[in-house]
Amino acid sequence: MRDRSGGNGGGALAITAFLASTSATVGWAWLHREDAFLEAERGPGYAIGITGALMMVALLGYPLRKRLRFMRGWGAASGWFRWHMILGILGPALIVIHSDFILRSANATVAFVSMLTVAGSGLVGRYLYGRVHRGLYGQRLEARTLREEATGSRDQLGGGLAASDAWRAEVETFESRVLTPSRTLRQALGRALSVGGEIRRGRKVAMTLIDAALGRQAAASQWDARTLKARRGEALRQLGDYHRAVRRAASLGLYERLFSLWHVLHVPLFIILVSTVIIHIVAVHLY
Repeated sequence: MRDRSGGNGGGALAITAFLASTSATVGWAWLHREDAFLEAERGPGYAIGITGALMMVALLGYPLRKRLRFMRGWGAASGWFRWHMILGILGPALIVIHSDFILRSANATVAFVSMLTVAGSGLVGRYLYGRVHRGLYGQRLEARTLREEATGSRDQLGGGLAASDAWRAEVETFESRVLTPSRTLRQALGRALSVGGEIRRGRKVAMTLIDAALGRQAAASQWDARTLKARRGEALRQLGDYHRAVRRAASLGLYERLFSLWHVLHVPLFIILVSTVIIHIVAVHLY
């Protein structure tokens, strides 16, 4: 079964290039941190700080686009999310350059630490987002869909498993343990932690049944060793596809609950960040 969870290769390359160029720019600024033109109080260094602050404020656009009814027709949500991610990296990078890698006051320190906390939270959110969506800008996954994919992959298994009464009895018990929807975060965490062991145990049982079924077919059809090896390899590949589908379906409940919890924490952190940035800007210009 083809893995449809990630983005395309071009998208991954673009993300890698963007992160590499941003890191290189910050590295260049570090090497030139003693140069006068990067001073925070004046010139390009000051302009970089203002630009970074505006980018951080612009991050409000994506959550407002989701929550305000009159903004929901303003372009695709995926585009807003894309810019939210880009600005969430560029803004902190410019603020770091603006700071000249030195924290000169208490309010600057609070604003800087708040920014790094929110940026780190955003990276965690990006990871969790990718686990509950198909690709970076894809549609939300549903547990039912993943369970259907897992059972569909199971029904396509070769090696005599799909028609084996022993396998059907084993797999019913196995799927009831790992694919039953979790009702609490604790239950979801326990299931995500135990699914690996369940899969390893199920794989051992399945391999025993595959070898027995293929042995009977090889004897009946007079396969040579190469044919038997090829049939066994194909059956194990299909079994691996099935177990990967099961693992993802079993883990979805945990990622969904963590993603919801992340939303609860990320919003107040962002509000604190905006407040500290405003205080910092006011303090710098007044004093």
